[in-house]
Amino acid sequence: MEVYQPKAVVLQCGADSLSGDRLGCFNLSIKGHADCLRYLRSFNVPLMVLGGEGYTAHCWCYETAVALPEGNNYMEYFDPENILHFEINLDKLRTSLLERITKMEHAPSVQLQERPPTTEPPMKAWN
Repeated sequence: MEVYQPKAVVLQCGADSLSGDRLGCFNLSIKGHADCLRYLRSFNVPLMVLGGEGYTAHCWCYETAVALPEGNNYMEYFDPENILHFEINLDKLRTSLLERITKMEHAPSVQLQERPPTTEPPMKAWN
């Protein structure tokens, strides 16, 4: 931001990096993901936030709340529970992955065979 000093920023917020996303391979929480948006808001330049990839609406809800100014009238839409954040359960993920791996068929391989018994090296013929 210091080098380019943009007059506005367009931020594409793909959520593939969230924990549990079907396509992504990262492990970010929704709060961690939204910290990028919060960081860019701190520069006080016009910011256009675009959605993107990802399979969770919770992320977009939270990032919308982060993008809006404080004291807005939209919090009533999150009633009655106001729950956007879920615990990341790495043990459950690990168990699920290990179960899937054990059920996968292995690739075909060469059948093992008995090794012939050790023999003496052949005698060298010298002329």
